[in-house]
Amino acid sequence: MNVRLLGLIQLADGGRALPLPSARARALLASLAWQPRTVVTDSALMERIWGSELPDNPRDSIYTAAKRLRRGLEVAGHTRRLVRLRGGYLLDMDPAEIDVHRFRSQVALARDAVRRGYLCEADDAFGSALRDWTGTALADVDSSWAGQCRETLGRERLLVQLAATEVRLALGRHSEAVPELSELAAEHPLDEGVAALLMTALHRCGLRGAALAVYADTRRHLVAELGVEPGEGLRRAHRELLGEGGAVAAGAGAEAAGCAPCGTETASARLRLVG
Repeated sequence: MNVRLLGLIQLADGGRALPLPSARARALLASLAWQPRTVVTDSALMERIWGSELPDNPRDSIYTAAKRLRRGLEVAGHTRRLVRLRGGYLLDMDPAEIDVHRFRSQVALARDAVRRGYLCEADDAFGSALRDWTGTALADVDSSWAGQCRETLGRERLLVQLAATEVRLALGRHSEAVPELSELAAEHPLDEGVAALLMTALHRCGLRGAALAVYADTRRHLVAELGVEPGEGLRRAHRELLGEGGAVAAGAGAEAAGCAPCGTETASARLRLVG
């Protein structure tokens, strides 16, 4: 079994999507999969599915959604996964069968690998974590609870993407980092951390002019939209590009080794934010 929350909500068995035509059944699945093997009370389900916009007879609506979810589970012979207990429902699934929990588990493995200095191992774990994403998290649920989850997961995803690119830079795979960082910079034009990493990757690819252009564009956005100048981290990256510091140039290709332990303090610092 596999539940997907990191995109459109889906229930699958062996790669086969199971029918969940009801929006409320999908919302119920997301609400229960968020805390697998834990009873989620009817009142909590109401909050997660509808927020303050409750329908008439919300308990009846939950019961109907549960019936439709059971039908989807029945196709694969998994009806016992959905359990009614103590005024609520429980989804009896291993967290490893739910993409959001796999994502966080793989991130934890990557963090541990970075702490131990095994960057190739960390790179693999980051890649596994990010492959579970297929779009905007909980895209099918329109409630304040889902919105808060989306915001939290969106921040987590961005931090993991940045940590993953830092690991690639430390491994000397600068050209691989540029396309993803360019996409992130377009999506987050005010994020100075993204801009600084993109500048570093471009410079290490020998594209100093492009790196300076990233700084100029980011500074223009910051001044125009927030009325502030770049912070110290972005200014430091800019000084290094201008030759006032040697960290960027000296680091180019320095870590392009195999999978033996090696230190990456910048990646470790970024990963502390993920936790």
